[in-house]
Amino acid sequence: MTAPTRQPRESQPYPVAAHAEDETTEGGWVPVFVAGIVAAVAIAIAGIIAGLIVVNIREGDVAEAPAPTPAAAPPSATEPATPVLAAPAPPVIAAEPEPAPTPQLLDRTDLQRGVQLILIDTYGLDNARDVRCPDGQQVVVGATFDCTVRIGSAVRTAAVTITGTDGTYEVAQPE
Repeated sequence: MTAPTRQPRESQPYPVAAHAEDETTEGGWVPVFVAGIVAAVAIAIAGIIAGLIVVNIREGDVAEAPAPTPAAAPPSATEPATPVLAAPAPPVIAAEPEPAPTPQLLDRTDLQRGVQLILIDTYGLDNARDVRCPDGQQVVVGATFDCTVRIGSAVRTAAVTITGTDGTYEVAQPE
């Protein structure tokens, strides 16, 4: 036996379920756009804060390091070691004025940092540490004094010669 069949309707050949109401929220896409804008602003603020932190850290590093020094090329293996010109160490002037001119003194901390930078940058002594220079060095052109420096496990001496009244000095290769 065969099941009864009917001819398909042209407008609706197959049975179709009724459409339910579209599920939408009030406002449509507006909340999505608002959330996107809020997220973009939050990301921008976080980026600005991170940038300010990085700039502050870099400025702190620059403030602690002595100014870059013009230096001559490092001596070659065939040339004898020659002193290298360093940046002037800021002179420290005595606080109490006296009738006689007060001698300018080299700042010991800046001097030690400057000597270490010259040893690293000019002479390639990357393991130069613990630079110790005598305190109270007067700015007198031609005056020479020694600073001790630890290079690896050895303690060496580097001669420092004051070359200018503004506190510039040369550092010889350690012996």
